[in-house]
Amino acid sequence: MPISQENRLSRGLAGGAAKGLGMAALLMLLQACAAQPPAPPPAAIQPAPPPAAAAPALDGRLLVDAHEYPWSAIGRLNLAGRGFCNGILVGAQQVLTQARCLYAGREGRWWQPQELHFIAAYQKDEFLADSKVSSFTVAPGFNPAGGSSLANITNNWAVVILNEPIGHRTGWLGVEWDNNRLKAAADRNQATYLRAGYRADWPHAISIYFGCAEGRSDLAGLCDATPMEQALPTFVLDENELRVLGDFYLRSAAQGGTLARLTSGTISDNRLGRATPPAASSPVRARPSVSIGLVLRGLGYDVDGAGLDRAIASYLSDQGRTPRGGGDVATLSDLLVSARNSGSR
Repeated sequence: MPISQENRLSRGLAGGAAKGLGMAALLMLLQACAAQPPAPPPAAIQPAPPPAAAAPALDGRLLVDAHEYPWSAIGRLNLAGRGFCNGILVGAQQVLTQARCLYAGREGRWWQPQELHFIAAYQKDEFLADSKVSSFTVAPGFNPAGGSSLANITNNWAVVILNEPIGHRTGWLGVEWDNNRLKAAADRNQATYLRAGYRADWPHAISIYFGCAEGRSDLAGLCDATPMEQALPTFVLDENELRVLGDFYLRSAAQGGTLARLTSGTISDNRLGRATPPAASSPVRARPSVSIGLVLRGLGYDVDGAGLDRAIASYLSDQGRTPRGGGDVATLSDLLVSARNSGSR
């Protein structure tokens, strides 16, 4: 049916009224929005603080920083790309190692000096000192065909002479044979026995193993060591020095005359030579601060927040002792004793 003009007019008026109401509502909405204060900008996202260094588990084992003394005096004697042995600098150009290391058993011959290369202060494919080898001398009593004979066990040492005096960069260590004085110092918690070096299963970092709880402080007290740890050279931290224990290579100081001659030293009171830190111009850090920080963290001290010196002072205060200038080998020895004893509880 056709829509009349009147109906069209009424519909148009109704539509116009509806549009007018819609526009009015929109205008009121816009005015209401304009009356509201502007929303604040979103808060800036703050970066999370860096995580604190993880505290190591002090179970008698630790990976230490080879770029700091005294660990820098321990190095790797590389054997023509076919393996390596641990070597310890005991002079600017003299390295003490095991005699059996220098014998290529599969080939039935001694390695030649030109096949050997010594690297020190080495970790994670970076070393701070190295030298080719000029010559080496094996202990007179060692026979490569003698297997595990008593003579071989008690004369398993050799002195390697380097082309370069890299000991001035890395520092070097003295040698001491185990004795009653050391045992008594260890019983008083004033000395610490340990093993240290590059393990076959950890060839790119120096591992240390510092043994058992008090009451087992002598050399036999390095208990619960794995075969890999037992193969590491033995040392003692005493009187603010790290020294090689000569017993690992030869039975007694009385046998050490040839060793003393090769290292240009003399044996006196079971000792040969003294620990000598690196030169002031060396890239090697002169104190074991990283190692000290690791042990302090493991013992629960806030090294990252308080700083190393304050953490050392807090530790000494907790031990009932007057804080002293820290960061030295004596502090490290003290901390390792505490870590060893705390791990035994």
